[in-house]
Amino acid sequence: MAARVKPPALPERATIAVVAPASPPQTRSEIEQATAYFEARGHRVVFGPNHRKVHGYLAGTDAERAADLQWALSEPGIDMVHALCGGYGAARLHDRIDWGAVGEPRIVCGFSDITALHLALAAHAGWVSFYGPNFLRFTRRRKELTEETKAWFHRAFEPRPLGPVFEDPEDPYVLTVGEGVAEAPLVGGCLTLLSASIGTPYEVETDGCIVMVEDLDTEPYLVDTALNHLIRAGKLEGAAGFVFGTNVNLKYQTVPEGPESTLSVEEMLDELIAPLGIPAIANVPLGHGKHMATMPLGVTARLDGAAKTLEVTEAAVSSATDQQPEGE
Repeated sequence: MAARVKPPALPERATIAVVAPASPPQTRSEIEQATAYFEARGHRVVFGPNHRKVHGYLAGTDAERAADLQWALSEPGIDMVHALCGGYGAARLHDRIDWGAVGEPRIVCGFSDITALHLALAAHAGWVSFYGPNFLRFTRRRKELTEETKAWFHRAFEPRPLGPVFEDPEDPYVLTVGEGVAEAPLVGGCLTLLSASIGTPYEVETDGCIVMVEDLDTEPYLVDTALNHLIRAGKLEGAAGFVFGTNVNLKYQTVPEGPESTLSVEEMLDELIAPLGIPAIANVPLGHGKHMATMPLGVTARLDGAAKTLEVTEAAVSSATDQQPEGE
């Protein structure tokens, strides 16, 4: 995989552009709370003009959502593009963005359906981007935003390696699916969106990479379907390693609790991933879980299957010194 372009580190007083490329927010109060959170840290929050539009399950028409996203990716002076929420719809914007007109690299953060945006940025702009909490995670709702999630989110935009991913405080056991060590670029996101990208212009690139996947509210056979699709499409044939996220309403994560004919996620990983012979672990807090580690996509990570650890070993953003022209 070609080296990705790192965005500048988030300044102390940043301009954060919030857009809704997928589904609409549920309540105005959530937006106000999240805005107050970032303003209290000294940042300026600006919104795409269509961010409150509603078109069925989409945050406005494709044209409206694309216009906001084009602005956020292109307008000078924007330090960070933050997805309002996930849901569905980001993949519909791919051919509506003028990728040749995007501006200087900037931090782009979001998860779930925003996986499609991360894949498009990798394919067309070559930026490092961040699979991390959406804007609406930063509300005052009890237990919505944990200290672990906050700490990793803010550290991710500093010009230093994040280091070892923390264990889920409420479910700290990490499962070894395959032993060995891999040090390679990190790619991935929501399993459903990764599988759906195959055959598109923004198909996930996995050769020589550590592939991380996670999902939400998915039946066992659909997890099996998506994993099998990645394997049969050759997307894990050249992968350096594999990471599966935490249990978030994935039915029968460990032991089947339903019909006897059902496989648990652990059994699927043993049958589909273990035979690949690559380092692989599961139950890592990335994605839809209560505790979420912001993961920089396109930078080097170290996966140790036997030790059950995943470590981000490379800074994901550049410092002011890194950006100075030679000779200064």
